Amino acid sequence: MPEEKPVTEIASAPSARLRPPLRRALLAVVVLGAGWFAWQTLRPSPAVPAPPDPARLEPQLRAYLDEMVAWTRSGARDPQRHATLGLAYAANNLWAEARLAFSNVVQLNPREPLALLYYAVAHQELGQTDEALRLLRELAERFPQFAPGQYRLGEALLRAGQMEEAERAFTRLMATAPGEWRGPAGLGEVKLRQGAAEEAARLLEHAVELDAAARPARYLLGQAYARLGRTNDAQRELALGLDAQHYPMPDDWSRQAPQHMKLVQDQTAMARELVESGQSWKAIRLLEEALKYNTNSLVILNNLGIAYNQAGQPQKARPLLERALTVDPNYVPAVVALSAAEVGLGQFEAALTNALRAVELAPRSVQPYLAQANALLALERDAEAVAALERAFEHDPQNVQILTDMGDILLRNLGKDAEALARFRQAVAVAPLSLLAHLKLADAYLVLGNGPAAAEALEAARRLAPDDPNVLALDRALKALPK
Repeated sequence: MPEEKPVTEIASAPSARLRPPLRRALLAVVVLGAGWFAWQTLRPSPAVPAPPDPARLEPQLRAYLDEMVAWTRSGARDPQRHATLGLAYAANNLWAEARLAFSNVVQLNPREPLALLYYAVAHQELGQTDEALRLLRELAERFPQFAPGQYRLGEALLRAGQMEEAERAFTRLMATAPGEWRGPAGLGEVKLRQGAAEEAARLLEHAVELDAAARPARYLLGQAYARLGRTNDAQRELALGLDAQHYPMPDDWSRQAPQHMKLVQDQTAMARELVESGQSWKAIRLLEEALKYNTNSLVILNNLGIAYNQAGQPQKARPLLERALTVDPNYVPAVVALSAAEVGLGQFEAALTNALRAVELAPRSVQPYLAQANALLALERDAEAVAALERAFEHDPQNVQILTDMGDILLRNLGKDAEALARFRQAVAVAPLSLLAHLKLADAYLVLGNGPAAAEALEAARRLAPDDPNVLALDRALKALPK
């Protein structure tokens, strides 16, 4: 028998001793890889789409897209650059150009599910619904674990009235993203359309458990309750879901979209949201950049002035608002904002003068009366401020904030307890699902030492938002009352 070779010798045998078939296979892999690399390198770069008539674009958007197109052309084989360009087009409603950019990404990186998703979305936005649905089906089949794809497919099928296939898509979404409220909400809507109201209600209740702020799910839940005869529950959920805006399931690309929005309308809307959320400095930075391209835009000047006011910098707001009024002396929003800046600067009489001018220019609008009340409060003319708020409420009779502001002045400044309680009760009657109204009523009773009434009002607030910090704070204050 031939002598066996040591294991160490076998393990260290040189590659030249490989069997010929294996060597040929490895050589074939190397040749194929080199061929693919050569094909990728030598094939023409995809065409970079550009707007056909850039002169019609807003100045800032035109400058931004010029920069983005040049950047993409400098690396035309990079799928990420085409994706970013596509997002820039999509964020500014240039969907024809976006479709071409996303098509390039699909070709350059076919393994990227977001590329196929946004290619389909572009077709949807251009009204090419059949092709969009075909692409979404392809996406769901190729990437079954990609939750945003299942969501978009389910939504498209719902709109197309294809309930059975939509049911399968939303079921898969629930399996792949169990924490996403849109899965049970979508499936709940399918069941609602199929007449299975009880099953729909269970699914929609789960969606609301996942996200209590999901207004579309709440509105659908209200519809399910109404069909089940649960009238009070239906009224509550329908009110909580009223005016719901349906936003698609977020993904890595959609989260980048806001940074590409360069239209004046979109930028001012974003700035207002930032101001309302206490991020005035971000709104200022956004609008200051926009102002460079739109130097006489009344909307930008006014919103930038408001942002400065909210940031506690009325000295910067005033010249901007005065500049806006040189463009249009009767631009009411700027007159109102200028009044607020003057209050911030301690120029109360000037603030009242501008507020009265705004009332004269727009006697049927709410904001001038609110500006008047603000100036009168600064002048410590509280009873007149309440009267101005009364006028504001006449023009916006569903505005709970105006009622609660009146109640606060009556209670804390004028000592008119009964009138204050009447305003807070009116706020609850106007909007029984308003957390603010119930909290203000509970707080008023607490201030007046009426523990049982405060507890009752607080319980109504707790049913709406049991974990709200203001509910918890009032609960502690109520427990601290002397027995």
